[in-house]
Amino acid sequence: MEGWGWMTATFSLQHIAWKRILFFLLLIIVPNYLVMRMQLAGPIDDRIGLATAIDLTIILPLLIYFFGFRKRMSWLLLCALIFWGLILANWMIPGGADAYLSYFNHSVIVLEAGVIFLELVLFIAIVKRFPTLIKNYKQDKADHHHFLLSFSKAIQRTFTFSNPRLNKFQLTLRILATDIAAIYYSLFSWKKKPPVGANAFTFHKDGGYQAVFLMLVHAMVLEIIAVHVMVAQYSHVAAWVITALDIYTLLFIISDYQAIRLSPVVLDESGVHFQKGIRVYGFIPWEMVRGVEQNSQTPEEVGKDKQSIALALHGLEKDPIPYVLELKDSVKVHQIFGIKKTVDRIYLKMDDPQKFNESINQKISPE
Repeated sequence: MEGWGWMTATFSLQHIAWKRILFFLLLIIVPNYLVMRMQLAGPIDDRIGLATAIDLTIILPLLIYFFGFRKRMSWLLLCALIFWGLILANWMIPGGADAYLSYFNHSVIVLEAGVIFLELVLFIAIVKRFPTLIKNYKQDKADHHHFLLSFSKAIQRTFTFSNPRLNKFQLTLRILATDIAAIYYSLFSWKKKPPVGANAFTFHKDGGYQAVFLMLVHAMVLEIIAVHVMVAQYSHVAAWVITALDIYTLLFIISDYQAIRLSPVVLDESGVHFQKGIRVYGFIPWEMVRGVEQNSQTPEEVGKDKQSIALALHGLEKDPIPYVLELKDSVKVHQIFGIKKTVDRIYLKMDDPQKFNESINQKISPE
């Protein structure tokens, strides 16, 4: 079970060595593209195609897996990298040099079958505890208001085992929570009404984010059609795989907007409850809140602040974020797919900032 070690709650995007990964991608993909697609080295044959298949499905995934992260990752990630390398190889290697590619395709199919089997075992374990999970979710929903945090808390309560190694599966389940949220918000939430009241504050109405959302949906629809037609000229299997992933991305974009619309910031007696789409969510108890202050940072400086999140939405141009919620100590919040991030402040651009700030000041404890 040690291979699941990456699934601890301490993993964050800071553990990804972006520059190394970019270097490996350029080192492997660019030369192979020039040889396979541009044929700069002259005519290609099956042996050269075999070399490219090895580079993309074995060498590149291993380099990224062992050197692209600053902490140990699960072997499941390696399986995913091999799968993506295979898709890239099917697209890059032309028909006249793909004699050996079928061996890689069959091998990866066997590998993916093993991964699916493990996921099926996990699914059976979840189903057995599903009634308890629903019960815990309903209890946590009353305390935490928003879907993602409530579901994550319910997962933690339902799937906490006496064996600490088994508890590492909780991050996998939080990833599942993001998937469930994406499906729910994108397909089944259109008749829902956002909560209203003196303690609910929206942050999506003031600004041009709706226009950005519509632009993204329009661009994704065109991309799905164009990419499918282009890739289908080389591989129908790869075309449908990429199309399915693009449709899944489109569902994420739609669900994120719906979640933003239906999930205002809620201030109750315990603290600040927030969910920014399906990207980030969390809870700040009042004893951790120092107060709301004017923000002097530019949008670019806010984007570089690694110890913060922003409850703000922008149009095509980023407007200044007027306020910042300062915390007395660092607090961990959840990002997409259950990844945790430590923050010291939250930048705020609310639709009714005056009322929101007054409500914060009324509830925080004096120094």
